[in-house]
Amino acid sequence: MCGILAGNGKLSDTKYRGIAPQCSILCGKVLDEKGAGSLRNLLMGLEWTTEMMKIYPVRILNISIEMEQTAALKPDEVTLLHKYLEYFWSSNVMIVAAAGNKGPEPMSISPISESVECICVGCNDGDYVGAGGRTCAAYSARGPANVYDVNPAKGNPLKKPDIVAPGTDIVSCCNRVYGRNNRWRQPYIAKSGTSMATPIVSGALALCLQKYPQITNTQLKRVLLSSSRDLGQNWNVQGAGMLQIDKMLENINKKYI
Repeated sequence: MCGILAGNGKLSDTKYRGIAPQCSILCGKVLDEKGAGSLRNLLMGLEWTTEMMKIYPVRILNISIEMEQTAALKPDEVTLLHKYLEYFWSSNVMIVAAAGNKGPEPMSISPISESVECICVGCNDGDYVGAGGRTCAAYSARGPANVYDVNPAKGNPLKKPDIVAPGTDIVSCCNRVYGRNNRWRQPYIAKSGTSMATPIVSGALALCLQKYPQITNTQLKRVLLSSSRDLGQNWNVQGAGMLQIDKMLENINKKYI
Protein backbone atom coordinates (compact mmCIF):
# COMPACT_ATOMS: atom_id res chain seq x y z
CA MET A 1 0.00 0.00 0.00
CA CYS A 2 2.83 2.38 0.86
CA GLY A 3 4.45 1.81 -2.52
CA ILE A 4 1.21 2.49 -4.40
CA LEU A 5 0.70 5.67 -2.44
CA ALA A 6 4.22 7.07 -2.20
CA GLY A 7 6.85 4.71 -3.61
CA ASN A 8 9.80 6.38 -5.35
CA GLY A 9 10.15 3.62 -7.96
CA LYS A 10 13.92 3.61 -7.51
CA LEU A 11 14.34 -0.09 -8.32
CA SER A 12 12.27 0.20 -11.51
CA ASP A 13 13.70 3.42 -12.96
CA THR A 14 10.49 5.10 -11.68
CA LYS A 15 8.24 2.77 -13.73
CA TYR A 16 6.45 1.66 -10.57
CA ARG A 17 6.53 4.97 -8.75
CA GLY A 18 3.65 5.76 -6.41
CA ILE A 19 0.91 8.32 -7.00
CA ALA A 20 2.30 10.92 -4.58
CA PRO A 21 5.99 10.07 -4.04
CA GLN A 22 6.71 13.25 -2.08
CA CYS A 23 4.17 12.69 0.68
CA SER A 24 5.17 11.43 4.12
CA ILE A 25 3.66 8.27 5.62
CA LEU A 26 2.94 6.95 9.10
CA CYS A 27 2.33 3.18 9.11
CA GLY A 28 0.12 1.45 11.66
CA LYS A 29 0.08 -2.37 11.81
CA VAL A 30 -3.32 -3.85 12.64
CA LEU A 31 -3.04 -7.23 10.84
CA ASP A 32 -0.84 -10.25 11.53
CA GLU A 33 1.70 -11.80 9.14
CA LYS A 34 -1.10 -13.74 7.42
CA GLY A 35 -3.20 -10.65 6.85
CA ALA A 36 -5.76 -11.54 9.50
CA GLY A 37 -7.04 -9.21 12.17
CA SER A 38 -10.02 -8.07 14.17
CA LEU A 39 -12.12 -4.97 14.68
CA ARG A 40 -10.57 -4.64 18.12
CA ASN A 41 -7.09 -4.46 16.60
CA LEU A 42 -8.30 -1.85 14.12
CA LEU A 43 -9.72 0.23 16.96
CA MET A 44 -6.34 0.09 18.70
CA GLY A 45 -4.77 1.30 15.47
CA LEU A 46 -7.24 4.18 15.27
CA GLU A 47 -6.43 5.15 18.85
CA TRP A 48 -2.73 5.14 17.90
CA THR A 49 -3.62 7.41 14.99
CA THR A 50 -5.24 9.94 17.32
CA GLU A 51 -1.99 10.05 19.30
CA MET A 52 0.07 10.53 16.14
CA MET A 53 -2.18 13.44 15.18
CA LYS A 54 -0.88 15.28 18.24
CA ILE A 55 2.63 15.12 16.76
CA TYR A 56 2.20 15.08 12.99
CA PRO A 57 -0.11 17.00 10.61
CA VAL A 58 -2.13 13.98 9.50
CA ARG A 59 -4.57 14.76 6.66
CA ILE A 60 -5.36 11.36 5.11
CA LEU A 61 -6.14 8.03 6.76
CA ASN A 62 -5.89 5.09 4.34
CA ILE A 63 -7.61 1.88 5.51
CA SER A 64 -6.85 -0.94 3.08
CA ILE A 65 -8.54 -3.75 4.98
CA GLU A 66 -12.06 -5.14 4.99
CA MET A 67 -14.45 -6.81 7.40
CA GLU A 68 -17.32 -9.11 6.57
CA GLN A 69 -20.92 -8.26 7.40
CA THR A 70 -21.41 -10.72 10.26
CA ALA A 71 -23.35 -11.04 13.48
CA ALA A 72 -20.01 -11.66 15.23
CA LEU A 73 -19.27 -7.92 15.11
CA LYS A 74 -19.80 -6.47 18.56
CA PRO A 75 -22.24 -3.52 18.52
CA ASP A 76 -20.17 -1.54 21.02
CA GLU A 77 -17.05 -1.92 18.86
CA VAL A 78 -18.95 -0.87 15.72
CA THR A 79 -20.26 2.18 17.59
CA LEU A 80 -16.73 3.06 18.70
CA LEU A 81 -15.49 2.65 15.11
CA HIS A 82 -17.99 5.23 13.87
CA LYS A 83 -17.08 7.59 16.71
CA TYR A 84 -13.44 7.45 15.64
CA LEU A 85 -14.38 8.11 12.02
CA GLU A 86 -16.53 11.07 13.04
CA TYR A 87 -13.62 12.41 15.07
CA PHE A 88 -11.18 12.14 12.17
CA TRP A 89 -13.58 13.86 9.78
CA SER A 90 -14.24 16.70 12.23
CA SER A 91 -10.45 17.04 12.60
CA ASN A 92 -10.11 17.57 8.83
CA VAL A 93 -8.65 14.12 8.19
CA MET A 94 -9.87 12.39 5.02
CA ILE A 95 -10.73 8.72 5.60
CA VAL A 96 -10.26 6.53 2.53
CA ALA A 97 -11.32 2.91 3.01
CA ALA A 98 -11.59 -0.18 0.81
CA ALA A 99 -15.08 -1.27 -0.19
CA GLY A 100 -14.03 -4.91 0.15
CA ASN A 101 -13.83 -7.86 -2.23
CA LYS A 102 -17.12 -9.63 -1.55
CA GLY A 103 -18.79 -8.58 -4.81
CA PRO A 104 -20.82 -8.87 -6.86
CA GLU A 105 -23.36 -9.57 -4.11
CA PRO A 106 -25.45 -6.48 -3.21
CA MET A 107 -24.96 -4.86 0.22
CA SER A 108 -21.51 -6.46 0.54
CA ILE A 109 -19.66 -3.24 1.46
CA SER A 110 -17.16 -3.64 4.31
CA PRO A 111 -18.54 -2.19 7.57
CA ILE A 112 -15.38 -0.10 7.89
CA SER A 113 -16.22 1.99 4.84
CA GLU A 114 -19.98 2.30 5.41
CA SER A 115 -19.69 5.52 7.38
CA VAL A 116 -20.83 8.75 5.76
CA GLU A 117 -17.44 10.18 6.78
CA CYS A 118 -15.53 7.59 4.70
CA ILE A 119 -14.55 7.72 1.05
CA CYS A 120 -15.50 4.14 0.14
CA VAL A 121 -13.35 2.90 -2.77
CA GLY A 122 -14.41 0.16 -5.15
CA CYS A 123 -12.47 -1.31 -8.06
CA ASN A 124 -13.09 -0.93 -11.77
CA ASP A 125 -10.46 -1.64 -14.40
CA GLY A 126 -12.08 0.04 -17.36
CA ASP A 127 -12.38 -2.05 -20.49
CA TYR A 128 -10.08 -4.85 -19.36
CA VAL A 129 -11.99 -8.14 -19.48
CA GLY A 130 -10.79 -11.37 -17.94
CA ALA A 131 -11.39 -15.01 -18.85
CA GLY A 132 -14.98 -15.91 -19.61
CA GLY A 133 -15.84 -12.32 -20.47
CA ARG A 134 -16.13 -11.19 -16.85
CA THR A 135 -14.66 -7.86 -15.92
CA CYS A 136 -11.86 -7.98 -13.41
CA ALA A 137 -13.85 -5.77 -11.04
CA ALA A 138 -16.47 -8.45 -10.38
CA TYR A 139 -15.02 -8.95 -6.90
CA SER A 140 -15.51 -5.30 -5.92
CA ALA A 141 -18.12 -5.04 -3.16
CA ARG A 142 -21.51 -3.62 -4.09
CA GLY A 143 -23.75 -1.16 -2.32
CA PRO A 144 -25.89 0.10 -0.89
CA ALA A 145 -24.51 0.22 2.62
CA ASN A 146 -26.07 -1.64 5.53
CA VAL A 147 -26.49 1.63 7.41
CA TYR A 148 -28.87 4.52 6.83
CA ASP A 149 -28.23 8.21 6.39
CA VAL A 150 -31.41 8.94 8.36
CA ASN A 151 -33.92 6.95 10.38
CA PRO A 152 -34.13 3.45 8.80
CA ALA A 153 -37.93 3.56 9.01
CA LYS A 154 -38.04 6.69 6.84
CA GLY A 155 -34.82 6.86 4.86
CA ASN A 156 -32.83 4.90 2.31
CA PRO A 157 -29.59 2.96 2.82
CA LEU A 158 -26.45 5.08 2.50
CA LYS A 159 -25.14 5.18 -1.08
CA LYS A 160 -21.84 3.33 -1.40
CA PRO A 161 -19.23 3.00 -2.84
CA ASP A 162 -18.27 6.63 -3.35
CA ILE A 163 -15.82 6.13 -6.21
CA VAL A 164 -13.88 3.43 -8.06
CA ALA A 165 -10.23 3.24 -9.12
CA PRO A 166 -7.95 0.66 -10.79
CA GLY A 167 -7.23 -2.28 -8.49
CA THR A 168 -6.43 -5.37 -10.55
CA ASP A 169 -2.80 -6.44 -11.10
CA ILE A 170 -1.42 -3.29 -9.50
CA VAL A 171 2.38 -3.53 -9.36
CA SER A 172 4.11 -2.17 -6.28
CA CYS A 173 6.69 -2.98 -3.62
CA CYS A 174 7.09 -6.56 -2.46
CA ASN A 175 7.51 -6.86 1.30
CA ARG A 176 10.55 -8.56 2.77
CA VAL A 177 8.72 -11.57 4.19
CA TYR A 178 7.05 -12.39 0.88
CA GLY A 179 10.23 -11.57 -1.01
CA ARG A 180 12.24 -14.16 0.91
CA ASN A 181 9.73 -16.81 -0.16
CA ASN A 182 9.66 -15.57 -3.75
CA ARG A 183 12.05 -17.65 -5.85
CA TRP A 184 12.63 -14.72 -8.21
CA ARG A 185 13.46 -12.32 -5.35
CA GLN A 186 11.72 -9.51 -7.19
CA PRO A 187 11.41 -6.09 -5.51
CA TYR A 188 7.92 -5.61 -6.97
CA ILE A 189 4.80 -7.74 -7.13
CA ALA A 190 1.32 -7.49 -8.69
CA LYS A 191 -1.68 -7.64 -6.37
CA SER A 192 -5.41 -7.19 -6.89
CA GLY A 193 -8.29 -5.93 -4.77
CA THR A 194 -10.03 -2.84 -3.51
CA SER A 195 -7.17 -2.53 -1.03
CA MET A 196 -4.96 -1.68 -4.01
CA ALA A 197 -7.47 0.81 -5.42
CA THR A 198 -7.74 2.63 -2.09
CA PRO A 199 -4.18 4.07 -1.88
CA ILE A 200 -4.53 5.25 -5.49
CA VAL A 201 -7.38 7.47 -4.32
CA SER A 202 -5.42 8.47 -1.21
CA GLY A 203 -2.50 9.43 -3.43
CA ALA A 204 -4.75 11.58 -5.60
CA LEU A 205 -6.00 13.40 -2.50
CA ALA A 206 -2.40 13.85 -1.34
CA LEU A 207 -1.51 15.55 -4.64
CA CYS A 208 -4.36 18.01 -4.11
CA LEU A 209 -3.26 18.68 -0.54
CA GLN A 210 0.31 19.30 -1.68
CA LYS A 211 -0.98 22.11 -3.89
CA TYR A 212 -3.60 23.44 -1.49
CA PRO A 213 -2.95 22.31 2.10
CA GLN A 214 -5.65 24.66 3.39
CA ILE A 215 -8.48 22.88 1.55
CA THR A 216 -11.19 21.39 3.77
CA ASN A 217 -12.50 17.84 3.80
CA THR A 218 -15.80 18.96 2.33
CA GLN A 219 -14.09 20.76 -0.56
CA LEU A 220 -11.72 17.87 -1.19
CA LYS A 221 -14.51 15.29 -1.25
CA ARG A 222 -16.53 17.46 -3.61
CA VAL A 223 -13.70 17.86 -6.12
CA LEU A 224 -12.88 14.14 -5.91
CA LEU A 225 -16.41 12.98 -6.74
CA SER A 226 -17.28 15.71 -9.24
CA SER A 227 -14.10 15.00 -11.22
CA SER A 228 -14.80 11.29 -11.65
CA ARG A 229 -15.82 9.76 -14.98
CA ASP A 230 -19.30 8.24 -15.17
CA LEU A 231 -18.99 4.64 -16.37
CA GLY A 232 -22.70 4.28 -17.03
CA GLN A 233 -23.17 1.77 -14.24
CA ASN A 234 -25.41 1.78 -11.20
CA TRP A 235 -24.16 3.79 -8.21
CA ASN A 236 -24.06 0.57 -6.18
CA VAL A 237 -21.31 -0.60 -8.55
CA GLN A 238 -19.36 2.52 -9.52
CA GLY A 239 -20.29 5.24 -7.03
CA ALA A 240 -19.69 8.62 -8.65
CA GLY A 241 -17.49 6.93 -11.26
CA MET A 242 -13.85 6.32 -12.12
CA LEU A 243 -11.15 8.39 -10.44
CA GLN A 244 -9.59 10.99 -12.75
CA ILE A 245 -6.53 12.55 -11.15
CA ASP A 246 -5.86 14.99 -13.99
CA LYS A 247 -9.42 16.32 -13.78
CA MET A 248 -9.12 16.63 -10.01
CA LEU A 249 -6.06 18.83 -10.27
CA GLU A 250 -7.66 20.86 -13.05
CA ASN A 251 -10.93 21.37 -11.19
CA ILE A 252 -9.29 22.21 -7.90
CA ASN A 253 -7.59 25.12 -9.65
CA LYS A 254 -10.76 26.36 -11.34
CA LYS A 255 -13.59 25.83 -8.90
CA TYR A 256 -12.75 25.09 -5.32
CA ILE A 257 -9.95 27.40 -4.22
